Amino acid sequence: MPDRNKLILPILLFSATLTVMAGAIISPVQNLMRDGLGIDPSYVGAIITTHGLFMALFSPLMGSLIDKKGVRGPYIAGLFIFGIAGGSGLLINSYWILLISRAIMGIALASIFTCINVIILSAYEGKRRDKVMGWRGSAQSLGGITWPLLGGVLGNISWHLPFLIYPISIPIGIAAYEALKEPVAQDRNGKQSKEKQSIIDIIKTTPVIFIILGLMFSSSFQLYAVVIYLPQFLETFGISSTVKISLFITTMATAAGTMSLVYGKIRGRLSYRTISIIGVLIWAIAFFSISKAQVLPTIVFSVFFLGAGQGLIMPTVMAWIGEVVPVSFRGRFSSYLGTFGYIGQFLSPILLAPALIHFGIRGVFTVSASIGIIWFIILIHCCPKKTKNGFW
Repeated sequence: MPDRNKLILPILLFSATLTVMAGAIISPVQNLMRDGLGIDPSYVGAIITTHGLFMALFSPLMGSLIDKKGVRGPYIAGLFIFGIAGGSGLLINSYWILLISRAIMGIALASIFTCINVIILSAYEGKRRDKVMGWRGSAQSLGGITWPLLGGVLGNISWHLPFLIYPISIPIGIAAYEALKEPVAQDRNGKQSKEKQSIIDIIKTTPVIFIILGLMFSSSFQLYAVVIYLPQFLETFGISSTVKISLFITTMATAAGTMSLVYGKIRGRLSYRTISIIGVLIWAIAFFSISKAQVLPTIVFSVFFLGAGQGLIMPTVMAWIGEVVPVSFRGRFSSYLGTFGYIGQFLSPILLAPALIHFGIRGVFTVSASIGIIWFIILIHCCPKKTKNGFW
């Protein structure tokens, strides 16, 4: 379909940046929100991650709806609701009401995330699909550069102002309404797939799905370990400016975007398994480096390589899942990626809190490094070198 309507691909890529915007645009102002709302420092992380919890909870519902009814309605509705709910933070001064608005935004994001993946998986094949998945990753990373910087600049005026950016999804929804006229969740013959398998049957015969979903969980978990704890870590180096903090976050996004941009070429030479092994090894080394950092250049170097690891893992899991499941189940399994990813985001500050309490901020990054090592071992010893469908 993107080949028949040139507007679809730009709309998809811009929409992909919204999944990053959801949390990243307000990350530089989290310390200001903490003070403005008068809340304990341990509560501020929930403002950034609550949308992730609700995105995770509602993703399976959205995936089932998309498989049965198509992507157009859920996609357009998600874009409109995202803009309205996200932008409402501009006027909110209550912590709990702000959390409710973030929850509604997360439900909308569940639809957006799953629809993007299903459209790409359905409309492209082979090398072209890998290239577009890489572009999607680059678009997300570009959003990870642009949105935090803009949030940091606006945050210097008021912590409310970054919320003004969320309604940008509304004109994108209008464009999608005009451009997306046909169903796209089809097989290569243009007909809906009729597999009579159940989800349990697919999981039983394709256990590599557990690896893919686990990597998605860990990728988001590791990402938010940086988004939430890096600003606090930088305070120990005397850096509290929202603009300066956003520069560190955009360094990671720049690396991720660069890696994703060339992902199609990387995938042409390496298997999904091999790319994943390289990615998690980068996680381990970079997080360990941060945990031992004594000077700012070490942090910059480490954050850059964390971004490179993310730029490898994210396109891999999104393309890999589409290769190993039947066409008629792509909506549901794509939604499970969203569920696992955003549960990872939501649980990141919760599960890492004991490390923060007992070992300090450096302990958080040491634990994150250990997660990378564990994944390296799992992928080497437990991940099949080749699935029954032939996708490595």
